[in-house]
Amino acid sequence: MHRSSYAIWWNEENGPRHVGKLEVSPLHALLSGNGSKRLAVPLDAITTVECRAGEVRLNRRNEGFVRIGSLDAPGTLRELAHALGA
Repeated sequence: MHRSSYAIWWNEENGPRHVGKLEVSPLHALLSGNGSKRLAVPLDAITTVECRAGEVRLNRRNEGFVRIGSLDAPGTLRELAHALGA
């Protein structure tokens, strides 16, 4: 059984890092965090999902990439990469 919410950090391109959670729904991934920062990534806009060097990189069509790291248990990055790439 896969979870739908993950404790993460993220940043867009080389922007500031945010801490919060990622929730996966059938249509998008919602990253919400400290302050009012939120980012919705439509799943159909994700071109590739790469898991490397302790982070997941989402490459998005026409919008650059998002880097995501886990603040959760070991193995969470693989589970997250699978959930976003499926």
